[in-house]
Amino acid sequence: MTILYKVEGKEFSKDSVFPHKNVLCSVSARNIVAFSALQSAIFSASHGGDAGDGSLPGAGLGVGASNSHVYVCDIVTPWEYYKVCSSKSLISVLQWSPNGEQLLLGYVGGRVEIWQPRNQSINLWVLQYYATVPSEDIIEAQFFHNGKGVIFNALKKDHTYYAEKFERVEQQRPTLSGFGGVASEGCVLLTSSGLLAAFSLPAIQKTSAAGGAADGPAHEVVELTPALHSIGISRSFIEHCSMTPSPSGALSIAFSCGWQQQLVQCFKVSLSLEGELGLEQHLAIKSESQTSIFLGPLDGRRISHLKWTRIANEDVIFIAYACPDGAGSQLEQWTLTRRHQSVHTLLQGGGGANNKPNEFVQSESWEQVGKVQLNASLADISVTRLSVSTPDFCQVYAILHDNSVQVLEPNSMKQLSHTQFDKLSGASGGIKFVSGDLTPSSQMLLIFDSHAQLYAMQAPLLKQGGSGFLLLEYCIVTGCDASDVLLLNLGNLEALVEKLTDNFTRQPSFVRHFYYANFLALKSNICRVQQQEFDNLIILHAISTTFKSLLRPSDLGFQDKGPADNLAIKLAESIPDVDTVMLNLDAKDFTVEPVMLQSLQQLIQWVTDLALNMLHRLPEEVMKTKLSGKRPSYDISRDIVAISSLRELLVMIRIWGLLNTQCLPVYTKTMDNIDVLVILFRLLTRLAQNPAEPDEMLLDECSLLSKQLLIPQPTKFNPTTLLSAQGFAAVKSGQLQFTSLEEPTCLQDMETEEVVFASSVKDGVSNLQLGARPSHIRRCARCGFVFVNNASKVAKTSALKAWFSKWLHCHCGGFWKQVH
Repeated sequence: MTILYKVEGKEFSKDSVFPHKNVLCSVSARNIVAFSALQSAIFSASHGGDAGDGSLPGAGLGVGASNSHVYVCDIVTPWEYYKVCSSKSLISVLQWSPNGEQLLLGYVGGRVEIWQPRNQSINLWVLQYYATVPSEDIIEAQFFHNGKGVIFNALKKDHTYYAEKFERVEQQRPTLSGFGGVASEGCVLLTSSGLLAAFSLPAIQKTSAAGGAADGPAHEVVELTPALHSIGISRSFIEHCSMTPSPSGALSIAFSCGWQQQLVQCFKVSLSLEGELGLEQHLAIKSESQTSIFLGPLDGRRISHLKWTRIANEDVIFIAYACPDGAGSQLEQWTLTRRHQSVHTLLQGGGGANNKPNEFVQSESWEQVGKVQLNASLADISVTRLSVSTPDFCQVYAILHDNSVQVLEPNSMKQLSHTQFDKLSGASGGIKFVSGDLTPSSQMLLIFDSHAQLYAMQAPLLKQGGSGFLLLEYCIVTGCDASDVLLLNLGNLEALVEKLTDNFTRQPSFVRHFYYANFLALKSNICRVQQQEFDNLIILHAISTTFKSLLRPSDLGFQDKGPADNLAIKLAESIPDVDTVMLNLDAKDFTVEPVMLQSLQQLIQWVTDLALNMLHRLPEEVMKTKLSGKRPSYDISRDIVAISSLRELLVMIRIWGLLNTQCLPVYTKTMDNIDVLVILFRLLTRLAQNPAEPDEMLLDECSLLSKQLLIPQPTKFNPTTLLSAQGFAAVKSGQLQFTSLEEPTCLQDMETEEVVFASSVKDGVSNLQLGARPSHIRRCARCGFVFVNNASKVAKTSALKAWFSKWLHCHCGGFWKQVH
């Protein structure tokens, strides 16, 4: 297994992290890593966090001298981390919500907080909800399961259709169902004294908090009252526990008590809403005891870890023991088996209405199926996060205190591989691994040591070829982030993107429409690594849908097709003159209020700028292809969908120009009698006839464009990330080493062109120049795309508001980053 990179932490000195307490970590579905660290409250101002007053001169000081801090970082920019919050209390639980939008923090003392990024900005977090279970220590927490799941089956990689490749988990039910069986959102907590607490998140306040907190400084924090219930008949001190959702919708909980080391108790906890529908309903918790695990003589060993998970529809518990006198550790796998037990004839009786005797009764028992001895004490266990169809595609990762990782096969517990990181020595100051987590597609294992330094290693999941392609399609279907898959397949992205596009076009039209946004986001990330412009197609698609949504048929009675459909039919005839096309259309169908048209002028300008740039670059692109003999995997001038979309928009702009001349695009021309829209439409029509091989006459006309008018330069966003051409070269060269909060020079894009407005920042969404130093902007942390902060305040017309509402997230799937 390959070690990908290590991030050295300057902030977390050897005195600042408590040696006896773990650094907690968790990876979200959007590949954002959250981690907690205990450190003195003195730190650099670059974090933008709260400065405390405690300092920590030595590791032996009490808890009050230090604060718990929670940070987040992206796996493609691991050197840059952002502060979520600080607290005087010791943090004990760190958990992401299933969609990766909310972060749950549980503290010693009973306080639970749910944080959310404000305005989808990764470096600006707000507290949304909190609840308190007084005088209790939270030791485990879980968000409600939404009842959705997709099975990953590598044997189906040769199937064409997504519906056959990726089966949905049919039996899985939500943890809590609301009205109409809709999954509710909320959390279940377990405290160290065996008390269960649960609360659901209010849906109305959730939407208002997400939208209302966007711009204003005031933000209302909602206090929630949890429902409480004892997990067993009596309560006792819980040392280790694990919680996982089961298919029935209940939560499976396993725990071991301090006074009863040889017993691992298992419970099933189900939630329901009680009370009259429409009136005040309250949450009810029901806890049932399940078959427990009775361990043999421990001989001085003690349980150090419990992990309950599901592997290929089977309940599995991993139990780790710490051996006495530091003699390493042991890891056991127990599987729940269900058997039919025969019943004695005297006890069978009549089995209900049909009077059949009960000859068999189902019984459950835990069986130990595998056991392995590990050379060092265990720091953490991680199991493949994908819902796999067979145990062959699942692996168990044992992270050890001697800074090594062992990959084990489930059931047999056979060692598959062993990776040793920096050896534990006195010179290293006793730095040792403390926790780890897998990315959502289980391709990378991220590990933190006792000084909160991050290590990333490749976790090879599948032995068969073609797994990268299948995982990318799995990410399109589930909506998970695919950055980890791309990082490990940087070498063969060209073949992957070709195969991905080819298979996507074979899907039925309704499937293509449903997954189109996910597909475009994934493809834009791949094309960015290959230094190809794909983002223009996404913005063009968004503008096209926005403009077409403004069209209304003039006569509703006689319309079987909408104005946009009629326009597409007329354009299929390949008429080269835009005014002739206009004469064949009903102008009333394209009537829009003049005020609204004027507000869309910047978007209209963007469309014509794109068409102009595309045609201007066409002769150069054709020459490059002829000389190199190799075509780029994506070029917008060869994309018939993009060319058709541009032609449709140019006709609409021509009609709208008659309604309001203020909305037309503006250019600096060499001669006054040049009509830009007519020329662009004529050239695009000729290009649409044969985009693969444009004729010489067309190329000559395209090369004359720069003589007729000033062509605006396209804006380039080149952020420093691992998902770039420089990142590919760096990853290929071997293990990378980064320093926290320092941008690596080896990944920076050195190619700078002298262009008009070179020092100016351009808003990619509204196509406005913002000047050299705008006060508040949002920049995408992954692709560098810029968005104005107060866009919703600027928007005066409904069309512009609808346009800005499309950009709550960046099109590439990354979080925004507030830049002041």
